[in-house]
Amino acid sequence: MRSMHTVVFIAAGWLCTHPMARAATEAAPFDGPWKVTLTCPPHDDDEDAKGYVHYFPAEVKANEFRGTHAIEGEPGWHLLTGTIAPDGNANLTLQGIVNNPNYAVNHAFRGKPYSYRVKARFEPSSGSGRRIGKRRCDFDFKRS
Repeated sequence: MRSMHTVVFIAAGWLCTHPMARAATEAAPFDGPWKVTLTCPPHDDDEDAKGYVHYFPAEVKANEFRGTHAIEGEPGWHLLTGTIAPDGNANLTLQGIVNNPNYAVNHAFRGKPYSYRVKARFEPSSGSGRRIGKRRCDFDFKRS
């Protein structure tokens, strides 16, 4: 009969050498806390929407990106989410709620929900992205 120590040793050895077990326990290369800077310059094509800069925290777990600015569900809030591929490319989505019409495309009303896609590229400690669509917005990512 095997002792309990032998069983534990065998199980620990399997966890250290089995590729599936290692992949499940190793952190993904982009995992951890990040700082996001969102910069949207003035948009002259739509009644001079003013420019703005937002700073907010984000977290990556198992290559899933999630960053939040302001209070969820309130005007001025936005959520940036998506998956980072192993090569660092990411297609993210920003969902938000307009706060001040003077900063929104076509002076959208306060409380109006909006969303857009972001094409991004991540390196181990930094990254960048750009809004896809009508208004230019740039994203800068720094690992915290």
